[in-house]
Amino acid sequence: MSLEMKMINDRWQRDYVTELLTHIIQMQHAGLDALLTQTLVQEPNDAYLLKTAAGRPFGSLRGPGSAIAAYENYVSQTFGDDAHTIIELVVAYASGVQDSSWAPMVQIVKEFLVRQRTRPGPEAYFWKQISDNAKSWAEAKNDISQLRMQRLGLPPAGDTARQELNLRRAVVSWHAFTQLLLRHTAFPANNQNDETLTVVRTESASALAHFKRQNTGAALTTEEIANPSTVYDVPLIAMRGALESSSLYTIKTIHGNVVTESVVPHHRIFALYLTGRPRSVEHRMSFFGNETENEVTFMPEGLPFRIRKESDLSFVKPTSTELTW
Repeated sequence: MSLEMKMINDRWQRDYVTELLTHIIQMQHAGLDALLTQTLVQEPNDAYLLKTAAGRPFGSLRGPGSAIAAYENYVSQTFGDDAHTIIELVVAYASGVQDSSWAPMVQIVKEFLVRQRTRPGPEAYFWKQISDNAKSWAEAKNDISQLRMQRLGLPPAGDTARQELNLRRAVVSWHAFTQLLLRHTAFPANNQNDETLTVVRTESASALAHFKRQNTGAALTTEEIANPSTVYDVPLIAMRGALESSSLYTIKTIHGNVVTESVVPHHRIFALYLTGRPRSVEHRMSFFGNETENEVTFMPEGLPFRIRKESDLSFVKPTSTELTW
């Protein structure tokens, strides 16, 4: 099935899909697909450090002459005077995720992407502020409105329509770049035949109270929450944020130690740690600012996941040291 039909079937707005596909085609004409065509393999003791057969860390995804430099050039050629603002919005998202999944710019991008689907509406997603507890959309939309005012410059601070347009350009063009990367760069966890990416994350014991069985919609029982091993490999669902973070190769214990694994369609993947961050020195900095978390951001709404034993995870490998440049 084509990317277009997958996204339409997944309830994405047709104008968003058309714009995404247009960027993909134009990036191919600009030669980005050739730059991205490569195979990356893991280091034996540093699972997150991927290299080409020739030993180049992250291949064409970082460094001088990389696909990131080509992306920046594409944005400059396509958007002219607005290019600087567009790339800065991409950078603001990346640095926001580095700080928190609920940083202001991250929330703005989440809300924007929710509007790019025909359904479900924003009420179906999890919302909060960095230091808050969960909020209903009725409460959270006021927070988002304030953040958009602060970050996108409503009058008299700036041109609302232009800033909204540039936000759209930033999000869609980076989403398109990520789709090209997944299509052309082979690496562990990236199933290019099925067009899926396998990711892992940890959950707290309290989060298990919000998990439901995919087949029945039934919540986990008190006994199952107390002993998650009783529901190993059972397909589960939960209300999630519009963009969530997971890892590819390492288990990062942040809020809990219940390990889950999910297989995510390519078109739901928004950004990966593998790429350099635009505007970083020689494009060598990881997109999210670090390697060991080997982070991926994606839209998990409605996607099943499974609680798994660490030994049964598909791509998790041992790690030793933090990569330094």
